[in-house]
Amino acid sequence: MTESPSARLLAMFHEAEIHFESVDDAWQRSEHLYPLLGWLMASFPDESAFRTCAEWLRVCASRVEGSEPAATLFAQARTGSPRQAHISAGGLVDLRNECILARKPAAAAFADAANHLCEVWAAVTTHEEDAETEPWGRANAAATAMVTAWLYQQGLEEEDKAARKLARVELTQLLREARAAVRPDEA
Repeated sequence: MTESPSARLLAMFHEAEIHFESVDDAWQRSEHLYPLLGWLMASFPDESAFRTCAEWLRVCASRVEGSEPAATLFAQARTGSPRQAHISAGGLVDLRNECILARKPAAAAFADAANHLCEVWAAVTTHEEDAETEPWGRANAAATAMVTAWLYQQGLEEEDKAARKLARVELTQLLREARAAVRPDEA
């Protein structure tokens, strides 16, 4: 039997010598984006997990110029047939590439982050999970890409460790707010 998303989340924090009493406690106090995003992605196909990710992308898109199309494409992954998620994921790759060619690095990194989320959603909803769509690994990649988008938007260097830490904290707070908007009973 595989480990539950909640057990894995708490174990990850415990291994890092960060102790939370529960998943709710982690959601309330953590400043670490990747584990919380991983917990959401590992909870797919839960609709509220998807809606939380979609809301987070929507809110982040309002702060990263040119990223609204990526947030919209991700949100469309839940509409229509289950194959729509694969169509959205492919569209996000195309959008990322278009943004790279247009020299819009923040929007490109944002589309990359959204694609990681969408690839996991697509795999889970069509029962095509594999090593490439493992939620925790893809969550780490999505978090890294979103931090990069956040820094590029602000004109900061992506190698700036202090700026990356601050971006992770800010993005974690937005993720927490998105979860509260979608699941007010659990905020």
